[in-house]
Amino acid sequence: MTTSPALKRLSVPRVLVEAIVVMVMFSGATIARASTNSSWSTQSGWDSDTNNNTNHQNESSSTRSHSANKSIATATAEDDKVSPFAPGTHNLALEMGQVFLMGNLGNNYSDAIGTQVHYTYGVSDLFGFDSSVGYSSHSGGNYSMFSALAGMRTNLAWYDKIVPYFSFGLGFYRPSYSGSGSASGSSQVMLPAGDSVSALLFGVHMGPGVDLEVTKHVFFGASLTLHDMFGSTQTVANNQNVNTGGIYTSFLLHAGVTF
Repeated sequence: MTTSPALKRLSVPRVLVEAIVVMVMFSGATIARASTNSSWSTQSGWDSDTNNNTNHQNESSSTRSHSANKSIATATAEDDKVSPFAPGTHNLALEMGQVFLMGNLGNNYSDAIGTQVHYTYGVSDLFGFDSSVGYSSHSGGNYSMFSALAGMRTNLAWYDKIVPYFSFGLGFYRPSYSGSGSASGSSQVMLPAGDSVSALLFGVHMGPGVDLEVTKHVFFGASLTLHDMFGSTQTVANNQNVNTGGIYTSFLLHAGVTF
């Protein structure tokens, strides 16, 4: 059958219309799939970076917080281990009390107040390294004594906050005698006025003591110590022989700190 030219002219626009409709529908479906499946439709690039930075900051903050808590816990644990004369502690005390001269020293010179600086390092629960430096002056300065001692401290028990102990050690003593010009000064040492004699002696000391733990860093106590200075003979200007040794006892109160 032969198609008229008029019908041919009408069918061409119809074909174009149908083609346009098909293209529009295909484009709409493609846009819809893109809107549904695209990654940027749900989360933009800058939003992803922000979340990553936030997570990193949270992790860093958590790490810092954990480190701070660990440091605090460590410091607390170390502080709990600190107590007077415990292992690894340093204990520094100032002592003051009476020095009792004995034997010939006691017959010739009067007793007096003495002072001492005492340091103890806690080696273990039982033992400690003990050292001290002390000084006393007697009978208006006619007799004075300086000491530098070291030894061992033994903790006998730990009863609540009370620690009884015993100390023993060796050290150096430097007694000094000054002349008063009168016979009343001494039958052992009679020096002309203005004359003096001194000697460096070796000796031993020992005695008990007790400490009270006031806090973990503060302690208070007392000690009774016997000192024996080995004798040494000195010849003075008037050809008199002077025995510079002797025995004395110190009874001292002390207060100190632990660190």
